[in-house]
Amino acid sequence: MESVFIGLVIAFLAFLIWRLRVSSTSGAVRKETLILPPGVTLRPQPLLTDTDLLLYNLICLAVQDHYLVFARVPLWSVVSVEAEGKARSRMLRQIALKQLDFILVHPGTKIAEQVVLIEEEFPPEPHEVMRRREIQSVVRAAGITLTTLKSHTSYTVPQLAQLLGVGDDE
Repeated sequence: MESVFIGLVIAFLAFLIWRLRVSSTSGAVRKETLILPPGVTLRPQPLLTDTDLLLYNLICLAVQDHYLVFARVPLWSVVSVEAEGKARSRMLRQIALKQLDFILVHPGTKIAEQVVLIEEEFPPEPHEVMRRREIQSVVRAAGITLTTLKSHTSYTVPQLAQLLGVGDDE
């Protein structure tokens, strides 16, 4: 009888230990839940400007049989950073918040083959010039074709197809 009692106590203690572990791991998940502070409101915002949307639609028409077109893609999502130790984390930090205007992805390989950057007509700020140079360096180093289009230039679908290398003569 005594051995049955000891077995029950051991089983009960094992259950308590297991229960504490389960509740502590689920508690960590609950702590990560986003709680908005008072006075903070989140609302959806447009992804593209009217000019960008027009250009996006024209690009889609120009490359529709060749590529998938994506807009406002983070730079880090189209390149694989292969390096040892701190060099990799330094590179990822450098490209972390940089965004590409449009990317053209091959539907079979699912790899970004072209990046399209939109250049504004007015003189850019110095930080914008630096950002563009960094993007261009990374894209070229990854072997991705880079095309720059002017934001306030009117393009036809055949012109864009030619600029993006998918024209009839290709």
